[in-house]
Amino acid sequence: MLALHGKGRFRILVLRSIQDKPMHGYEVIRSLEARAHGFYKPSPGAVYPALRSLLREGLVQVSGGERRKVYRITRKGRAFLRSREAEIERRYRSFEESVGPERAALLRDMRTMGKLMTVLIKDLTPEQAKEIAAVLRESKKKVLEIVGE
Repeated sequence: MLALHGKGRFRILVLRSIQDKPMHGYEVIRSLEARAHGFYKPSPGAVYPALRSLLREGLVQVSGGERRKVYRITRKGRAFLRSREAEIERRYRSFEESVGPERAALLRDMRTMGKLMTVLIKDLTPEQAKEIAAVLRESKKKVLEIVGE
């Protein structure tokens, strides 16, 4: 995962996500996932406490009602980010270089397939389950052939 996920560092990622555009929590999640090429998707249980912490420190302000709060960066938040921008960029570049867009896309596709199967599994007939299992076995065989080349 991103080396920025240590104590306090995750908050910097969250703050950076809203520096250009005010967002609600789930938009922050999608923004972080997109920046990590889908390789990492933070949970609401990580994002919302980070947003509350940033709010307490005066780095963000919030508007909106109880159901859909929109967070925007403050001047103090922008100054905080500017003081750490080089570190943030260095860590993102390192992560992106180590994973690469092709492998990140592969992981996204695998996660999408897993989610699809989770939804479909209860409604599959036994024959459909057998056919899909055969496709998966063949896919595994082909993958092993590719990496074995």
